[in-house]
Amino acid sequence: MIEQVKLLSDPEEVQKVYDFVKQYPLDYPDYFVWLEKCRRQLDIGDKRAFYATHKGSIIGSLIFQNHREEDSVLEIKNFRVSEEHSGKGVGSALELMLCSYGRSNGFSRIRVDTHHNNFSMIQFLIKRGYVIEGEENLYVINKTEAILAKDL
Repeated sequence: MIEQVKLLSDPEEVQKVYDFVKQYPLDYPDYFVWLEKCRRQLDIGDKRAFYATHKGSIIGSLIFQNHREEDSVLEIKNFRVSEEHSGKGVGSALELMLCSYGRSNGFSRIRVDTHHNNFSMIQFLIKRGYVIEGEENLYVINKTEAILAKDL
């Protein structure tokens, strides 16, 4: 099913991951503005990404960065699997690669947020060992995000 899971390493890959993520917009304010900024940050290495391929096409991606306030924490910024490959281990493979990357680079935790009503993502993360730490209004007033974390 998955040909490979790879750490993004060149501008051509940045474009491919950007094109993939753009197909699956999220319900966040100014999402496409964020996506353009994210693309620039991927280009300069401020954000990094793992991506999975099948038959030469990207079927999933996980964009992450060092947490801005806690040096020992990696923060997942965007996590996508194509609809036709959902539930087939793609997300698990991407998350496993992030954990391996985190451990080998001295990180102690991974943190992620998602809409509090994104039950499928929350359940996926809990199955992968994440714990709900709380809920906060991060992006929109009166719309909470679930904050989850996993110790490495």
